[in-house]
Amino acid sequence: MDVKIKDSFFDDPESETFWVSNSLPSYEEILQMQDTMYIQKDQEFCKRTLGIQNHYLLYFKQQTVQKWINLDNSTMEYVKHQSAGLGIRISKHKQYFEFFGDVEPWYNYLRQYCIQRNFAQSYTLLKKLGQGNFADVYKATNKIDGEEYAIKCFRKHKLKEKVDRLSIIKEISIMKKIQHESVLKLYEVFEGDDCLYLVLEYLRGGELHQYMKKSPPFSEEKCSKLIFRILKALYTIHEKGILHRDLKPENIMLRNKDDLDNICIGDFGLADYYSPNGQYIFTRCGTPGYVAPELLQDKLYDFKIDIYSVGILMYILIAGKSPFDGKDYDDVVMRNYYAKVKFEDCKLSEIGMNLLKGLMNKNPIQRLSAEEALNHPWFATENSYKTIQFKIRKQNPVLKKFAQQCEQQIKQFSAISTQFSPKSSLSSLSPFCVTKCNLDESPLTPNTPIAQYPISTPRTPGMLKLKPVRRSQFTLKQL
Repeated sequence: MDVKIKDSFFDDPESETFWVSNSLPSYEEILQMQDTMYIQKDQEFCKRTLGIQNHYLLYFKQQTVQKWINLDNSTMEYVKHQSAGLGIRISKHKQYFEFFGDVEPWYNYLRQYCIQRNFAQSYTLLKKLGQGNFADVYKATNKIDGEEYAIKCFRKHKLKEKVDRLSIIKEISIMKKIQHESVLKLYEVFEGDDCLYLVLEYLRGGELHQYMKKSPPFSEEKCSKLIFRILKALYTIHEKGILHRDLKPENIMLRNKDDLDNICIGDFGLADYYSPNGQYIFTRCGTPGYVAPELLQDKLYDFKIDIYSVGILMYILIAGKSPFDGKDYDDVVMRNYYAKVKFEDCKLSEIGMNLLKGLMNKNPIQRLSAEEALNHPWFATENSYKTIQFKIRKQNPVLKKFAQQCEQQIKQFSAISTQFSPKSSLSSLSPFCVTKCNLDESPLTPNTPIAQYPISTPRTPGMLKLKPVRRSQFTLKQL
């Protein structure tokens, strides 16, 4: 019987690859699953051994891998056969593969990699939580266990350009890669005829932005605990070779109301894998007033743009105002561009001010990394050392000397908890901005870190033309 495979938003129009016969990329890794399944060939069923290794489906012949499929962004659905019973169909690039047997454990495992089709059978939408030009966020319940989730729903008819498809696929890829307690949890992805559904963890505490609006400026002790948790999360994100590029109070969430002990980072719509050559889908992006100056200046940048954003947040928490307050939007952009900061308006101890200036150093080479910031003496109390158990690979000699000089000035902060919520921000839509980056005038800095697994994203023709404003696209007409 002929099977009609639906078009998928995730199919690459320039690729027809399904089965791959080359050597498996990670052949020596262990198999997560392996079993004998029934495969239909020439109208008859025969037994074949299949296996799963991470996001690869392996097809064995005489105990040797004959071919394999990369399951990332492939579509998975249950199928039923009159004689073989329940099975799974994997489809990608208009091709498909079906196997039958004890498939339920396989389906449950593959949900983390594959795109599913049966959203309405699994979830019930309750109410809208947020709205954007391209996506809405709903509260929903799972029909099986009754648990609450947040559903980010993208309307496919709004995502017509190639860059839209690439950006959403990258956002999903990054969220799957950062399976960490301090980052918003992405459980599974569904595709319907009209919408894409991202099933996210549901948070009840709201944004840090809302908490800050009703709270007076933070004390150093309270601020240090929050900044430490954010840096700890950021360290993990950077270790994965990922730049967030939109850190701000609206993208930091509280798991429970008024509970700063459980904060987490969300909204990875502008995140990207670090590219030494500056090859990103979106180059100049983020929110003016919260970004590093080198990003606004169209220079090559690295992980330290996120560190600068943490410094801005620290300034706001202590001073109760932005370091780049301006009379209008263009004024804010210009102040951010030139990084003119009045540090004297931020009332900090000498050691706290040393950290703030290290986070907000205009020179990215001299700016602290996440690892260096975590080991700054502002966090260095006996209790925090016991709690964080954070191994220092190398210590900045300047900070070490400064710590010795200021040892008697360090406040005795309470123990800093490192228990993170696995939930994070729910953004109705990530802001996108497209610009052409002048690479010739922006040489790679000597201290630009090399990511553990850097991925270079080639530019597409669609990147060189401006798109409709989404949320925080900005221009620099005055420059």
